[in-house]
Amino acid sequence: MTILKSKIKKTIEEMGPISLAEFMKIALTDTKNGYYRKKMPLGSKGDFITSPDISQIFGEIIGIWILDLWIKLNKPKDLQIVDLGGGRGTLLSDVQRVLKNKIQNYIIIDINNELIKLQKQAVENVLHFENLRDIPRKPTIFIGNEFLDTFPVNQFILTESCLKEVCINLDNEELIFCHQRTNLSKSLSDKKSPELKVNDIFEINFESRKFIKKISNFIKENDGGAIFFDYGYTVNKGDTLQAIKKNKFVNPLDDPGNVDITSHVDFTDITNQAKKNMVNVWGPDTQSFFLEKMGARERLNSLESVSDDRAKEELRLGLNRLTNNDQMGELFKVFAITSDKFPSPEGFTCVTRSTYRVE
Repeated sequence: MTILKSKIKKTIEEMGPISLAEFMKIALTDTKNGYYRKKMPLGSKGDFITSPDISQIFGEIIGIWILDLWIKLNKPKDLQIVDLGGGRGTLLSDVQRVLKNKIQNYIIIDINNELIKLQKQAVENVLHFENLRDIPRKPTIFIGNEFLDTFPVNQFILTESCLKEVCINLDNEELIFCHQRTNLSKSLSDKKSPELKVNDIFEINFESRKFIKKISNFIKENDGGAIFFDYGYTVNKGDTLQAIKKNKFVNPLDDPGNVDITSHVDFTDITNQAKKNMVNVWGPDTQSFFLEKMGARERLNSLESVSDDRAKEELRLGLNRLTNNDQMGELFKVFAITSDKFPSPEGFTCVTRSTYRVE
């Protein structure tokens, strides 16, 4: 039994069943043994591969998206780019290649020391912080690629008798899922959807709501915007909890601290939260639509013109993986938020201005 699994077991023995969100928080961010603290999760030898490592075009398109905003802003010198959870630094490196020396201020927010070492090698003059509250207060563009899915999620299930919360308990020394009547589930009983049926599960990510509120307040106070890419849905999908180890799905309770545990992003909920915080909301649109509209195919043609046959094939396969609807093109969504003074970003079909209010 791992150190972290023993810690979770002891917590349950002392306090009783814990919520799924509390279990995920311990498994992912425990100071000494949390997955995001100590693991090297990315790449072919890690647990998963993200878009920047699949194709350089992904990061270059984000660079073009930022460049357009920078020009519309009259080329400010103090604009900073902040990558939320910077991976191996590949994304910001590709962005820098497009922007060249036009923007000088780059920041990565991360807690993984192994990844931070790689980020410093990949991104020139990058600064590191662990928390949003620590970065300089100035106009900022945030990038969040597969960032929102990292927040712990709460799950609820409608039973024959009442609404209950999905929790983690012990059975013969093993971690198991269970359903508990908690204060949180009681508080939601009157707010559940009338379409909910017995045994239906729904998810609420309170932590991602809090984060969107923080980042919305930051860009309102300092001017700026943020763009987010992630896998998720706009209509409730029920139970989306998943755990990945070495690019394979595994039981999320078997090896906490050594597997990536996430849930799909509810884009309707998260964009509604942004609207409540009075920022402009762009999208969500599919990743395929955004990349195509921003010129990904044109960039592919340009790269192919100076590449050999093997490199051409790799470039095509990479972009197809990002944009094909049966791969990442439709499952992955993208949305952006901006302050009122910020210019309109390209690549989206629709916008909800900050005058919108959710009753």
